[in-house]
Amino acid sequence: MNYVAAAAAPVASAASDDGDEDGDNGGDKCSATTSARDGATMATVPGTLAAGPTVKPCPLRAPLVVTVVGLPCRGKSLAAHKVARHLSWRGESAKVFTVEENATTETLSEISLFFKEGNNVAIIDGMHLTRASRQAVANFCSEAVFHHLLIEFTCNEKCLQENVADTVRFYRKLDQSTDWERRFRECNEHHTPHFEPCSPLEGPLITVNNSEDAMFHSVTGRGVRGAIQTDILGVLASPVIRQQTFYFSRHGESEYNVLGRIGGDADLSPRGMKYAERLARQLGGPGSAPDCPRPKVIWTSELRRTIHTVQNIPGPRAAIKDLNEINAGICEGLTYEEIQERFPQEFAWRDQDKFKYRYPHGESYLDLLQRVDSVVQALLTNTDVLVVSHQAVLRCIMAYFKGVKLDDVPYINVPLHTLLIVRSYGYDFVVETVPLKVECVDTYRIQPKNCSTSRTTADALTTVPAHFDAPLTQQMSTIS
Repeated sequence: MNYVAAAAAPVASAASDDGDEDGDNGGDKCSATTSARDGATMATVPGTLAAGPTVKPCPLRAPLVVTVVGLPCRGKSLAAHKVARHLSWRGESAKVFTVEENATTETLSEISLFFKEGNNVAIIDGMHLTRASRQAVANFCSEAVFHHLLIEFTCNEKCLQENVADTVRFYRKLDQSTDWERRFRECNEHHTPHFEPCSPLEGPLITVNNSEDAMFHSVTGRGVRGAIQTDILGVLASPVIRQQTFYFSRHGESEYNVLGRIGGDADLSPRGMKYAERLARQLGGPGSAPDCPRPKVIWTSELRRTIHTVQNIPGPRAAIKDLNEINAGICEGLTYEEIQERFPQEFAWRDQDKFKYRYPHGESYLDLLQRVDSVVQALLTNTDVLVVSHQAVLRCIMAYFKGVKLDDVPYINVPLHTLLIVRSYGYDFVVETVPLKVECVDTYRIQPKNCSTSRTTADALTTVPAHFDAPLTQQMSTIS
């Protein structure tokens, strides 16, 4: 993609496999023993693989259990949470179940309950170094008729050293009394002799070989089937960057914003131009402080109001079609009042389910989220990127970083003239909101209480934000 400015292309490959669709290899039911080390009840099976598949047929949309495999500090946990975040953002119900070493019977019981509640992807984040520990999970999946996928993580020595250093820095912020570097070194020395690499005979397998150089990051899939497993393979194809900062902003206030009109390709209002100047001072442009943040690359939509917003900010830039505002179809350029007057039923339907509603000849938020998926994946291979786009687009992107449920995406408040700074923190992201104090209209509209197609015009318009009704030339002189 032409907007992936900083990332080297990782290598992903898939090998064909004649294994069963659900990837289980059968075997005896697991028995339970107690771990002498921590007192946990551990699921155990004999250490040899079952001879030949004896699994039950698994429906295509059966729940998926992902078993994470690898020695400490190989990038397992960051990747596990990245996968869960991506799947949840794309509409799956995914959760990471963290275990110290291996999945216990208690963990598997929690996963069963998780699936009974209607969720469909459980990721067990542990080490699972032995075939026996992995076979226990495979047997559990076979008995319960769940899909099972193994993800094995390895890395070279330099990458391991960097991972340890990053992990030590993070944990020192939480506890300065512990010698974390020594603890992780001893943990690796203790577990390495017991590691049994995954075999293709164990079922569907993704192998991730992390490297400090993105050019040598590689991912191999074997026996991977179905949309979710393929999606996971795609997410893992990009290396995880530990320290990341992103900057997001809507364009400056536009002429259409002032008039309460949606869509279109209007230019900036006078106040929008002032915001463009203020944003430039905040991010390395004319009049900025020497120590201010300076984005390495700038992404905008193809529309004038975003391009003009960043015109004074230095740095390479790209205008990206996928960052264009949601297509309002037959409602492009109309005010909410005009939509209610011309298409009252459409207006009510959109209020009933704003995420899935598609404008006639236009897009829905669901369509938009799928459109910006490639942008988010490209972002995650970079850092210090400034993205200037539109309200609906940034709602979809911020939903990824905030972990917002899909039905709530259309109601995320992304105000005008505000800089959003997103920073990685451990497995998560924190969002800082920085208003730049340039006056503007408020375009946020909450869901009205009455969404019936038979509602009155007053009920339909009760949450529409205020805007200028004067002719454009008159209101421009008013706010300049």
